[in-house]
Amino acid sequence: MNVLLLALDTLRADHLSCYGYSRKTSPNIDKLALKGVLFERCYAPDIPTQPAYTTIYTSRYGLEHGIVSHGAEEQTLPRDFKIFTELLQNAGFTTVAVDNLAVMKPWFTRGYEYYICPPKPLQFLTADEVNDRAIRWLKFYRDKQPFFMFLHYWDPHTPYIPPKEYMKLFYEGNERDPRKASSMEPFKKSPFYHLMKRWMLELLPEVTDIEYISSLYDSEIKYLDDRLGELFDALDELELLDETLIIITADHGESLTEHGIFFDHHGVYENTIHVPLILYSEEILPKGIKVPHFVEHVDIAPTILETVGLEIPEWMRGRSLFEVVRGKAPPRRFVVCGECTYEARRAIVTEEWKLIKTYGGDLYNRPRIELYNLRRDPQEEKNVAEDFPEVVNELELQMTRWIESILGEKPDPIRVQLGRYLPGHQWLKRALESEGIPWEKWFERQRYI
Repeated sequence: MNVLLLALDTLRADHLSCYGYSRKTSPNIDKLALKGVLFERCYAPDIPTQPAYTTIYTSRYGLEHGIVSHGAEEQTLPRDFKIFTELLQNAGFTTVAVDNLAVMKPWFTRGYEYYICPPKPLQFLTADEVNDRAIRWLKFYRDKQPFFMFLHYWDPHTPYIPPKEYMKLFYEGNERDPRKASSMEPFKKSPFYHLMKRWMLELLPEVTDIEYISSLYDSEIKYLDDRLGELFDALDELELLDETLIIITADHGESLTEHGIFFDHHGVYENTIHVPLILYSEEILPKGIKVPHFVEHVDIAPTILETVGLEIPEWMRGRSLFEVVRGKAPPRRFVVCGECTYEARRAIVTEEWKLIKTYGGDLYNRPRIELYNLRRDPQEEKNVAEDFPEVVNELELQMTRWIESILGEKPDPIRVQLGRYLPGHQWLKRALESEGIPWEKWFERQRYI
Protein backbone atom coordinates (compact mmCIF):
# COMPACT_ATOMS: atom_id res chain seq x y z
CA MET A 1 0.00 0.00 0.00
CA ASN A 2 1.30 3.44 -0.97
CA VAL A 3 0.66 6.52 1.18
CA LEU A 4 0.12 10.05 -0.12
CA LEU A 5 0.09 12.82 2.51
CA LEU A 6 -1.32 16.10 1.20
CA ALA A 7 -0.64 19.09 3.44
CA LEU A 8 -2.78 22.07 2.43
CA ASP A 9 -1.12 24.94 4.22
CA THR A 10 -3.27 27.44 6.14
CA LEU A 11 -6.56 25.69 5.36
CA ARG A 12 -9.22 26.07 8.04
CA ALA A 13 -11.73 23.25 8.18
CA ASP A 14 -14.84 25.38 8.15
CA HIS A 15 -14.10 26.81 4.69
CA LEU A 16 -14.43 23.44 2.97
CA SER A 17 -17.84 22.49 1.59
CA CYS A 18 -17.59 19.00 3.11
CA TYR A 19 -17.29 20.63 6.54
CA GLY A 20 -20.52 22.56 5.99
CA TYR A 21 -19.29 25.75 4.33
CA SER A 22 -21.94 27.47 2.22
CA ARG A 23 -19.58 28.28 -0.66
CA LYS A 24 -18.63 25.44 -3.00
CA THR A 25 -14.91 25.78 -2.51
CA SER A 26 -13.86 22.13 -2.58
CA PRO A 27 -15.81 19.79 -4.93
CA ASN A 28 -12.87 17.42 -5.49
CA ILE A 29 -12.02 17.18 -1.80
CA ASP A 30 -15.75 16.70 -1.11
CA LYS A 31 -15.91 13.74 -3.51
CA LEU A 32 -12.96 12.11 -1.82
CA ALA A 33 -14.52 12.69 1.61
CA LEU A 34 -17.78 11.08 0.47
CA LYS A 35 -15.81 7.96 -0.47
CA GLY A 36 -13.62 8.01 2.62
CA VAL A 37 -13.50 9.10 6.26
CA LEU A 38 -13.88 12.70 7.42
CA PHE A 39 -12.77 13.59 10.94
CA GLU A 40 -14.97 16.38 12.20
CA ARG A 41 -12.78 17.53 15.10
CA CYS A 42 -9.11 17.40 14.16
CA TYR A 43 -6.85 19.83 16.02
CA ALA A 44 -3.35 21.21 15.53
CA PRO A 45 -1.62 20.94 18.93
CA ASP A 46 1.25 23.25 17.93
CA ILE A 47 1.09 26.18 15.52
CA PRO A 48 2.07 27.80 13.20
CA THR A 49 3.99 26.12 10.37
CA GLN A 50 7.29 24.94 11.85
CA PRO A 51 5.80 23.64 15.12
CA ALA A 52 2.88 22.01 13.28
CA TYR A 53 4.95 20.02 10.79
CA THR A 54 7.46 19.03 13.47
CA THR A 55 4.60 17.61 15.53
CA ILE A 56 3.22 15.76 12.47
CA TYR A 57 6.63 14.27 11.63
CA THR A 58 7.53 13.21 15.17
CA SER A 59 4.11 12.33 16.61
CA ARG A 60 5.25 14.20 19.71
CA TYR A 61 4.02 17.47 21.15
CA GLY A 62 5.89 20.75 21.09
CA LEU A 63 6.32 20.39 24.85
CA GLU A 64 8.69 17.52 24.03
CA HIS A 65 10.40 18.42 20.77
CA GLY A 66 10.67 22.09 21.77
CA ILE A 67 9.71 23.64 18.42
CA VAL A 68 6.98 26.01 19.58
CA SER A 69 7.79 29.17 17.65
CA HIS A 70 7.93 30.11 14.02
CA GLY A 71 11.38 31.21 13.01
CA ALA A 72 13.23 31.16 16.32
CA GLU A 73 16.83 30.68 15.18
CA GLU A 74 18.01 28.99 18.37
CA GLN A 75 15.45 26.20 18.08
CA THR A 76 16.56 22.91 16.56
CA LEU A 77 15.21 19.37 16.58
CA PRO A 78 17.57 17.03 18.45
CA ARG A 79 18.84 14.09 16.40
CA ASP A 80 17.44 11.62 18.91
CA PHE A 81 13.92 12.73 17.93
CA LYS A 82 13.16 10.31 15.12
CA ILE A 83 10.61 11.23 12.47
CA PHE A 84 8.34 8.76 10.74
CA THR A 85 9.91 9.18 7.28
CA GLU A 86 13.20 7.89 8.70
CA LEU A 87 11.39 4.80 9.96
CA LEU A 88 9.88 4.27 6.51
CA GLN A 89 13.19 4.70 4.73
CA ASN A 90 15.00 2.38 7.14
CA ALA A 91 12.35 -0.27 6.43
CA GLY A 92 13.05 -0.06 2.69
CA PHE A 93 10.16 2.13 1.54
CA THR A 94 10.68 4.70 -1.18
CA THR A 95 10.13 8.18 0.26
CA VAL A 96 9.61 11.33 -1.78
CA ALA A 97 8.54 14.91 -1.07
CA VAL A 98 7.69 17.91 -3.20
CA ASP A 99 8.14 20.64 -0.66
CA ASN A 100 10.23 23.66 0.24
CA LEU A 101 9.95 23.58 4.05
CA ALA A 102 13.67 22.82 4.09
CA VAL A 103 14.17 26.54 3.52
CA MET A 104 12.80 26.96 7.04
CA LYS A 105 14.40 24.08 8.96
CA PRO A 106 16.75 21.26 7.89
CA TRP A 107 14.97 18.40 9.64
CA PHE A 108 12.07 18.58 7.19
CA THR A 109 14.27 16.75 4.67
CA ARG A 110 15.12 13.85 6.96
CA GLY A 111 14.10 10.40 5.82
CA TYR A 112 13.55 11.24 2.15
CA GLU A 113 15.23 9.38 -0.68
CA TYR A 114 13.90 12.02 -3.10
CA TYR A 115 13.43 15.56 -1.80
CA ILE A 116 12.24 17.82 -4.60
CA CYS A 117 12.49 21.47 -3.57
CA PRO A 118 11.22 23.81 -6.30
CA PRO A 119 13.20 27.06 -6.46
CA LYS A 120 10.42 29.39 -5.34
CA PRO A 121 10.17 31.50 -2.16
CA LEU A 122 8.12 29.58 0.41
CA GLN A 123 4.43 30.50 0.05
CA PHE A 124 4.85 31.66 -3.56
CA LEU A 125 5.17 28.05 -4.70
CA THR A 126 1.93 27.30 -6.55
CA ALA A 127 -0.15 24.14 -6.68
CA ASP A 128 0.52 23.86 -10.44
CA GLU A 129 4.25 23.74 -9.76
CA VAL A 130 3.85 21.11 -7.04
CA ASN A 131 1.63 18.98 -9.28
CA ASP A 132 4.03 19.23 -12.21
CA ARG A 133 6.87 17.74 -10.20
CA ALA A 134 4.74 15.22 -8.33
CA ILE A 135 3.04 13.79 -11.42
CA ARG A 136 6.32 13.60 -13.31
CA TRP A 137 7.85 11.64 -10.43
CA LEU A 138 4.87 9.27 -10.32
CA LYS A 139 5.16 8.61 -14.06
CA PHE A 140 8.89 7.93 -14.01
CA TYR A 141 9.17 6.07 -10.70
CA ARG A 142 5.84 4.30 -10.33
CA ASP A 143 7.74 1.00 -10.24
CA LYS A 144 9.28 2.07 -6.91
CA GLN A 145 6.27 0.87 -4.98
CA PRO A 146 5.42 0.88 -2.16
CA PHE A 147 6.15 4.58 -1.72
CA PHE A 148 5.37 7.38 0.66
CA MET A 149 4.84 10.77 -0.97
CA PHE A 150 4.47 14.10 0.84
CA LEU A 151 3.08 17.04 -1.14
CA HIS A 152 3.05 20.44 0.51
CA TYR A 153 0.73 22.99 -1.10
CA TRP A 154 1.10 26.59 0.08
CA ASP A 155 -2.24 27.72 -1.30
CA PRO A 156 -4.19 29.32 0.39
CA HIS A 157 -1.49 31.00 2.51
CA THR A 158 -1.16 34.78 2.23
CA PRO A 159 -0.80 36.59 -0.05
CA TYR A 160 -4.11 35.48 -1.54
CA ILE A 161 -3.27 35.81 -5.23
CA PRO A 162 -5.02 33.06 -7.19
CA PRO A 163 -4.93 33.03 -11.01
CA LYS A 164 -6.92 35.82 -12.61
CA GLU A 165 -9.87 33.60 -13.55
CA TYR A 166 -10.41 32.74 -9.87
CA MET A 167 -10.24 36.27 -8.49
CA LYS A 168 -13.98 36.95 -8.35
CA LEU A 169 -15.42 33.46 -8.02
CA PHE A 170 -16.90 34.30 -4.64
CA TYR A 171 -17.31 38.08 -4.81
CA GLU A 172 -19.84 40.31 -6.49
CA GLY A 173 -19.62 44.05 -6.67
CA ASN A 174 -16.88 46.65 -6.80
CA GLU A 175 -13.95 45.89 -4.51
CA ARG A 176 -12.79 49.51 -4.93
CA ASP A 177 -16.08 51.13 -3.98
CA PRO A 178 -15.14 54.21 -1.88
CA ARG A 179 -18.34 53.80 0.14
CA LYS A 180 -16.87 50.62 1.65
CA ALA A 181 -13.59 52.20 2.72
CA SER A 182 -14.51 52.10 6.40
CA SER A 183 -14.41 48.29 6.31
CA MET A 184 -10.62 48.49 5.91
CA GLU A 185 -9.95 50.79 8.85
CA PRO A 186 -9.62 48.11 11.57
CA PHE A 187 -7.14 46.24 9.39
CA LYS A 188 -5.11 49.38 8.70
CA LYS A 189 -4.93 50.07 12.44
CA SER A 190 -3.43 46.66 13.15
CA PRO A 191 0.35 46.14 13.05
CA PHE A 192 -0.13 43.30 10.57
CA TYR A 193 -1.17 45.75 7.90
CA HIS A 194 2.43 46.97 7.85
CA LEU A 195 3.73 43.41 7.51
CA MET A 196 1.42 42.92 4.52
CA LYS A 197 1.76 46.38 3.03
CA ARG A 198 3.57 45.24 -0.12
CA TRP A 199 0.82 42.74 -0.85
CA MET A 200 -1.86 45.33 -0.19
CA LEU A 201 -0.35 48.19 -2.16
CA GLU A 202 1.21 46.30 -5.10
CA LEU A 203 -1.06 43.29 -5.60
CA LEU A 204 -4.37 44.69 -4.35
CA PRO A 205 -4.11 48.42 -5.05
CA GLU A 206 -6.98 50.65 -4.00
CA VAL A 207 -9.09 47.82 -2.53
CA THR A 208 -11.64 49.29 -0.14
CA ASP A 209 -13.84 46.28 0.69
CA ILE A 210 -12.31 43.89 3.19
CA GLU A 211 -14.83 41.22 2.19
CA TYR A 212 -13.11 41.03 -1.19
CA ILE A 213 -9.83 40.08 0.48
CA SER A 214 -11.59 37.37 2.50
CA SER A 215 -13.21 36.06 -0.68
CA LEU A 216 -9.76 35.66 -2.25
CA TYR A 217 -8.94 33.12 0.47
CA ASP A 218 -11.87 31.03 -0.76
CA SER A 219 -10.73 31.52 -4.35
CA GLU A 220 -7.33 30.14 -3.40
CA ILE A 221 -9.03 27.06 -1.93
CA LYS A 222 -11.00 26.51 -5.14
CA TYR A 223 -7.84 26.88 -7.25
CA LEU A 224 -6.08 24.33 -5.03
CA ASP A 225 -9.06 21.98 -5.14
CA ASP A 226 -9.00 22.04 -8.95
CA ARG A 227 -5.32 21.11 -8.91
CA LEU A 228 -6.04 18.27 -6.49
CA GLY A 229 -8.65 17.03 -8.93
CA GLU A 230 -5.93 16.86 -11.57
CA LEU A 231 -3.67 14.96 -9.18
CA PHE A 232 -6.41 12.43 -8.38
CA ASP A 233 -7.05 11.95 -12.12
CA ALA A 234 -3.35 11.31 -12.68
CA LEU A 235 -3.29 8.71 -9.90
CA ASP A 236 -6.28 7.01 -11.50
CA GLU A 237 -4.71 7.02 -14.97
CA LEU A 238 -1.51 5.54 -13.55
CA GLU A 239 -3.58 2.83 -11.81
CA LEU A 240 -2.29 3.98 -8.42
CA LEU A 241 -5.48 5.37 -6.89
CA ASP A 242 -6.81 2.04 -5.58
CA GLU A 243 -3.41 1.13 -4.14
CA THR A 244 -2.87 4.35 -2.21
CA LEU A 245 -4.01 5.71 1.14
CA ILE A 246 -4.62 9.45 0.70
CA ILE A 247 -4.45 11.70 3.77
CA ILE A 248 -5.53 15.34 3.50
CA THR A 249 -4.86 17.77 6.32
CA ALA A 250 -3.51 21.26 7.11
CA ASP A 251 -0.88 22.61 9.46
CA HIS A 252 -3.24 25.28 10.82
CA GLY A 253 -6.13 27.47 9.74
CA GLU A 254 -6.48 31.21 9.17
CA SER A 255 -8.20 34.20 10.71
CA LEU A 256 -10.10 36.31 8.19
CA THR A 257 -10.85 39.31 10.46
CA GLU A 258 -12.33 37.20 13.28
CA HIS A 259 -11.27 38.30 16.77
CA GLY A 260 -9.53 41.32 15.24
CA ILE A 261 -6.85 39.13 13.62
CA PHE A 262 -6.44 39.93 9.95
CA PHE A 263 -5.32 37.36 7.36
CA ASP A 264 -2.93 35.58 9.65
CA HIS A 265 -2.78 32.43 11.77
CA HIS A 266 -1.87 33.24 15.31
CA GLY A 267 -4.07 32.84 18.35
CA VAL A 268 -5.73 29.60 19.40
CA TYR A 269 -9.31 30.26 18.30
CA GLU A 270 -11.17 27.58 16.35
CA ASN A 271 -10.53 29.13 12.93
CA THR A 272 -6.80 28.60 13.49
CA ILE A 273 -6.46 25.32 15.39
CA HIS A 274 -9.39 23.30 13.95
CA VAL A 275 -8.07 21.76 10.73
CA PRO A 276 -9.43 19.31 8.15
CA LEU A 277 -8.48 15.65 8.18
CA ILE A 278 -9.76 13.28 5.49
CA LEU A 279 -8.61 9.72 4.75
CA TYR A 280 -9.39 7.76 1.61
CA SER A 281 -8.49 4.21 0.64
CA GLU A 282 -10.48 1.99 -1.68
CA GLU A 283 -9.11 -1.13 0.01
CA ILE A 284 -8.78 -0.55 3.75
CA LEU A 285 -11.28 2.11 4.83
CA PRO A 286 -15.08 2.33 5.00
CA LYS A 287 -16.86 4.81 2.75
CA GLY A 288 -18.73 7.95 3.69
CA ILE A 289 -17.94 7.91 7.42
CA LYS A 290 -17.80 11.01 9.63
CA VAL A 291 -15.94 10.65 12.92
CA PRO A 292 -17.02 13.12 15.65
CA HIS A 293 -14.22 12.37 18.14
CA PHE A 294 -11.12 14.45 18.87
CA VAL A 295 -8.08 13.57 16.77
CA GLU A 296 -4.78 15.43 16.40
CA HIS A 297 -1.74 15.88 14.21
CA VAL A 298 0.12 13.37 16.37
CA ASP A 299 -2.20 10.64 15.04
CA ILE A 300 -1.04 10.95 11.42
CA ALA A 301 2.38 9.25 11.71
CA PRO A 302 1.06 6.17 13.59
CA THR A 303 -1.66 5.82 10.95
CA ILE A 304 0.94 5.81 8.17
CA LEU A 305 3.08 3.26 9.98
CA GLU A 306 0.15 0.91 10.51
CA THR A 307 -0.82 1.28 6.84
CA VAL A 308 2.55 -0.03 5.67
CA GLY A 309 2.77 -2.72 8.33
CA LEU A 310 5.39 -1.16 10.62
CA GLU A 311 5.24 -1.21 14.39
CA ILE A 312 4.21 2.05 16.06
CA PRO A 313 7.00 3.09 18.48
CA GLU A 314 6.04 3.54 22.12
CA TRP A 315 7.43 7.07 22.12
CA MET A 316 4.85 8.30 19.64
CA ARG A 317 2.09 10.24 21.37
CA GLY A 318 -0.56 9.58 18.72
CA ARG A 319 -2.60 6.51 17.93
CA SER A 320 -3.62 5.01 14.62
CA LEU A 321 -6.71 6.60 13.14
CA PHE A 322 -7.79 3.13 12.01
CA GLU A 323 -8.32 2.32 15.68
CA VAL A 324 -10.48 5.43 16.03
CA VAL A 325 -12.53 4.51 12.95
CA ARG A 326 -12.99 0.94 14.23
CA GLY A 327 -14.13 2.25 17.61
CA LYS A 328 -11.28 0.45 19.39
CA ALA A 329 -9.59 3.61 20.70
CA PRO A 330 -11.27 5.38 23.64
CA PRO A 331 -12.28 8.92 22.62
CA ARG A 332 -10.07 11.72 23.89
CA ARG A 333 -11.79 13.84 26.52
CA PHE A 334 -9.89 16.98 25.52
CA VAL A 335 -7.06 18.39 23.40
CA VAL A 336 -4.48 21.05 24.27
CA CYS A 337 -3.17 23.48 21.62
CA GLY A 338 -0.56 26.21 21.83
CA GLU A 339 1.29 28.89 19.89
CA CYS A 340 4.25 31.09 20.72
CA THR A 341 5.17 33.26 17.76
CA TYR A 342 3.28 36.52 18.15
CA GLU A 343 1.71 35.58 21.48
CA ALA A 344 2.22 32.84 24.04
CA ARG A 345 -1.15 31.14 24.51
CA ARG A 346 -2.59 27.72 25.14
CA ALA A 347 -6.10 26.37 24.86
CA ILE A 348 -7.79 23.29 26.25
CA VAL A 349 -10.79 22.13 24.23
CA THR A 350 -13.49 19.75 25.47
CA GLU A 351 -16.78 18.69 23.88
CA GLU A 352 -18.48 21.75 25.36
CA TRP A 353 -15.84 24.24 26.53
CA LYS A 354 -12.68 26.00 25.49
CA LEU A 355 -10.37 27.72 27.94
CA ILE A 356 -7.63 30.00 26.57
CA LYS A 357 -4.75 31.03 28.81
CA THR A 358 -2.33 33.80 27.87
CA TYR A 359 1.21 33.46 29.19
CA GLY A 360 2.48 36.69 27.64
CA GLY A 361 3.20 38.61 24.46
CA ASP A 362 -0.39 39.80 24.17
CA LEU A 363 -0.95 42.04 21.14
CA TYR A 364 -4.66 42.65 21.74
CA ASN A 365 -5.00 43.54 25.42
CA ARG A 366 -7.16 40.47 25.99
CA PRO A 367 -7.94 38.95 29.38
CA ARG A 368 -5.44 36.47 30.76
CA ILE A 369 -8.19 33.83 30.80
CA GLU A 370 -10.93 33.36 28.18
CA LEU A 371 -13.71 30.78 28.38
CA TYR A 372 -16.14 29.91 25.59
CA ASN A 373 -19.06 27.52 25.44
CA LEU A 374 -18.48 25.96 22.03
CA ARG A 375 -21.93 24.39 21.84
CA ARG A 376 -23.79 27.66 22.39
CA ASP A 377 -21.14 29.98 20.98
CA PRO A 378 -19.13 28.17 18.26
CA GLN A 379 -17.78 31.49 16.94
CA GLU A 380 -16.23 32.25 20.35
CA GLU A 381 -17.79 35.68 20.59
CA LYS A 382 -18.64 35.83 24.32
CA ASN A 383 -16.02 35.28 27.00
CA VAL A 384 -17.91 33.75 29.94
CA ALA A 385 -14.95 33.19 32.27
CA GLU A 386 -16.41 35.41 34.99
CA ASP A 387 -19.76 33.59 34.81
CA PHE A 388 -18.32 30.09 35.25
CA PRO A 389 -15.33 30.27 37.64
CA GLU A 390 -15.70 26.61 38.57
CA VAL A 391 -15.32 25.58 34.90
CA VAL A 392 -12.27 27.84 34.57
CA ASN A 393 -10.64 26.27 37.62
CA GLU A 394 -11.39 22.73 36.47
CA LEU A 395 -10.09 23.25 32.94
CA GLU A 396 -6.99 25.17 34.02
CA LEU A 397 -6.10 22.39 36.46
CA GLN A 398 -6.73 19.76 33.78
CA MET A 399 -4.48 21.57 31.32
CA THR A 400 -1.75 22.10 33.93
CA ARG A 401 -1.72 18.43 34.87
CA TRP A 402 -1.56 17.39 31.22
CA ILE A 403 1.37 19.73 30.59
CA GLU A 404 3.20 18.40 33.64
CA SER A 405 2.59 14.80 32.56
CA ILE A 406 4.32 15.50 29.24
CA LEU A 407 7.12 17.74 30.51
CA GLY A 408 8.25 15.87 33.58
CA GLU A 409 11.19 17.84 34.97
CA LYS A 410 11.96 19.70 31.73
CA PRO A 411 11.20 23.43 31.36
CA ASP A 412 8.14 24.52 29.43
CA PRO A 413 9.44 25.63 25.99
CA ILE A 414 6.73 28.29 25.69
CA ARG A 415 7.91 29.89 28.92
CA VAL A 416 11.53 29.58 27.78
CA GLN A 417 10.72 31.27 24.48
CA LEU A 418 8.75 33.98 26.24
CA GLY A 419 11.80 34.73 28.35
CA ARG A 420 13.58 35.71 25.13
CA TYR A 421 12.05 37.87 22.44
CA LEU A 422 9.12 36.36 20.58
CA PRO A 423 10.06 35.95 16.88
CA GLY A 424 6.81 37.50 15.71
CA HIS A 425 7.51 40.60 17.74
CA GLN A 426 10.85 41.01 15.99
CA TRP A 427 9.15 40.94 12.59
CA LEU A 428 6.44 43.35 13.69
CA LYS A 429 8.97 45.70 15.25
CA ARG A 430 10.99 45.84 12.02
CA ALA A 431 7.87 46.37 9.91
CA LEU A 432 6.57 49.18 12.13
CA GLU A 433 9.89 50.95 12.50
CA SER A 434 10.40 50.84 8.73
CA GLU A 435 7.26 52.99 8.59
CA GLY A 436 8.60 55.33 11.26
CA ILE A 437 6.15 54.01 13.86
CA PRO A 438 7.59 53.45 17.36
CA TRP A 439 7.17 49.86 18.52
CA GLU A 440 6.10 51.07 21.97
CA LYS A 441 3.13 52.81 20.39
CA TRP A 442 1.74 49.40 19.53
CA PHE A 443 2.95 47.17 22.25
CA GLU A 444 4.16 47.29 25.83
CA ARG A 445 5.38 43.80 26.53
CA GLN A 446 3.27 41.93 29.06
CA ARG A 447 4.26 38.89 31.10
CA TYR A 448 1.89 36.82 33.14
CA ILE A 449 4.48 34.30 34.32
